[in-house]
Amino acid sequence: MKIQNAAASKAFDANLAANDDARIQQIMELHLTGMSRRNIAASTGATEHFVRKITQGVPVVKQQPRTTFEKSAAQVYELATRGQGIKDYELRSILHHEYGCAWNHSEGLYKSLYDQDTIKRVKTKVREQATTSGQEAKFIPDWIDNSAPTASRVTLEQAASVLSSRLDELMDEFMFEFSSNENTDSVSKQRFAARRHVLKLVSGLGQEPVSTLLERTKNITDVLDGYVDSPAPKRVAGQLAVDRFIPEPNTHDYFLDFVEEQGWLKSAA
Repeated sequence: MKIQNAAASKAFDANLAANDDARIQQIMELHLTGMSRRNIAASTGATEHFVRKITQGVPVVKQQPRTTFEKSAAQVYELATRGQGIKDYELRSILHHEYGCAWNHSEGLYKSLYDQDTIKRVKTKVREQATTSGQEAKFIPDWIDNSAPTASRVTLEQAASVLSSRLDELMDEFMFEFSSNENTDSVSKQRFAARRHVLKLVSGLGQEPVSTLLERTKNITDVLDGYVDSPAPKRVAGQLAVDRFIPEPNTHDYFLDFVEEQGWLKSAA
């Protein structure tokens, strides 16, 4: 009986060893194809700890990308890790080529089949791969001049400062003429909303197209102007306020005095 048990135990141990060898071989084959440890564990039934132990220090054979996402990330990686990095238009060109486009009947134009989430995923993948390889992935805005990156940035920042100052001046003029609220909080909110509306019209970065925004606000003002008990604001008060700050001149115009003394006005008549 003991002999039979010993023989069975030995055969069982041999089967386990054979199964372990087969599993290890399978794990190594999957690892060399570039499969992640999590996917290897799911495919073989082994734990991630066991897979990590077996594959530790074994280099992965570089595999050609197969999916659209992998192909896009591989091309973006090559450009993003070069000295000048990758421009936004180059990134979008790669995605447009790989993902393709479709005709949008409602807008009457072709639309690329990738979205902002696709761009985010590709950038994340490229950054992770670059970090693993000891490189840096650089994603460069299209407006930056590679021959003068700092100068181009500073110039646009100065332009933004000038535009912001001018917009503040325009908002002061707007509030002076069209703000009839006496409540300080209401005035502050009106000014903020007016500034935001102008920025939406200029940039087109609102949640709705500029054409829709213009039509919607036009309808609102048309309705308000149509109310008998809510007439359009008069601008007389604003004009009177301006007159208080710009008084009539109370001094002589020396040039006209000189012209009159010379008799030029009489001769002209």
